[in-house]
Amino acid sequence: MSTGVVLAIVIGGTVLVLGAVAALVIWIRRSFVNNSRASLDRLYQTAVSRGWTFAERDDSYVALYDRQYDRRSRWEPLTHPPRAKSARDVVTGTHRGRPFVAATFDTVYQGRHLPERAIWVAAPAAHPMLSIQRVVAAQNVVNRALGLGGIVTGNPEFDRRFEVLTEDDRFGHAVLGTALVEFLLTDPREFRGVYLRGEYLDVLDPVQDHRDPDELVPALDLRCDILDRMPAWS
Repeated sequence: MSTGVVLAIVIGGTVLVLGAVAALVIWIRRSFVNNSRASLDRLYQTAVSRGWTFAERDDSYVALYDRQYDRRSRWEPLTHPPRAKSARDVVTGTHRGRPFVAATFDTVYQGRHLPERAIWVAAPAAHPMLSIQRVVAAQNVVNRALGLGGIVTGNPEFDRRFEVLTEDDRFGHAVLGTALVEFLLTDPREFRGVYLRGEYLDVLDPVQDHRDPDELVPALDLRCDILDRMPAWS
């Protein structure tokens, strides 16, 4: 086989591969646009029926974001807190009697520009900061041996699977009553952590598009379910 024929085959194959890649990229972009439009259509319908509001951009919520991080906990690094530069796709309203804010904040933290998705449901009153995170059992054992493992609830299974950090141990023990501990142990929905800071509760859960009511409503339900199992405080 001559060199020219080999080159023709290689070049032809490369062109075919590049064409296939280009077609895939175009298809992905169109699918993303179509999915986004469908999500927004559903959101508009839901917003009208539930009395919610939606704004593609509303930077008045930047101050709200910054306020949540003005308080720094003792377990967070001694650096300047994250700051928001803009707020996009802002959904606000009330769900199960609790005010909420869902948005994507464009933030700056330690010199890096990062988008942060927030689905915040208002807590009933001011509170100390609290973090409940799923962890590997071995990690919890090591952390507690070093004095870094947070509070112990007395439920062996929960204490193996979760790390609880708080500014006020009494508050942490009060919040983690039997109802909430059992819920966090047995609820089948996916989440990696629960956070109370500032004025809101948020959850680390796998929401891809908070504008889609099919994702937003279950996410709000999860947060309300958690708050429903926390005792009242003042």
